[in-house]
Amino acid sequence: MSDFSRDGDSYSLAISIDEAHVLINLVEQLLELLGEGDFQHHYDENDPFAQLMAMQQEVVAPEDPVLKRLLPNAYSDPEAADDFRRYTEPALRRTKQDSLRIIREQLTVLVDNEEGGVIPEVDAQLWLKSINDLRLALSVRLEIHGESFEIFENMPDEDPQKGIYAVYFWLGWLQESLLELLTQ
Repeated sequence: MSDFSRDGDSYSLAISIDEAHVLINLVEQLLELLGEGDFQHHYDENDPFAQLMAMQQEVVAPEDPVLKRLLPNAYSDPEAADDFRRYTEPALRRTKQDSLRIIREQLTVLVDNEEGGVIPEVDAQLWLKSINDLRLALSVRLEIHGESFEIFENMPDEDPQKGIYAVYFWLGWLQESLLELLTQ
């Protein structure tokens, strides 16, 4: 089973090939979702500040429930929320995508070795944020609530959702183990 470890200020992740494949699949799905077409790339040619910053004039709030959770409105006022989103969402999306790409690359190198093993020198903060994003995405899709673990435990093994719930709870364990190392 996967496990983060710490040696001084360095962190590493021991992970099996199967677990790495699961994470790669989740990372790629989230990367695809973060790049969906509801993110518009336009800016007003008459706005000198937008031109200077190559800023997008219109960034539409996402409609997908997962993206709504990962890229929430900062304000309840729609106009303020849209304005804030316009200035912050492109960078937030890029940051999330860049982190996920780094994780995918590290996992892919491990998978290419065909033996599993250890990813040395992981960026603990980057992994923590990305695992959190993956869990949030799954929690929205699975509609996780207070009784979800009991529901999972009572599911028959042949239920196709059981594996997805198991991945969600495994990610929670992985996240918790990394948090414990970070707070020592």
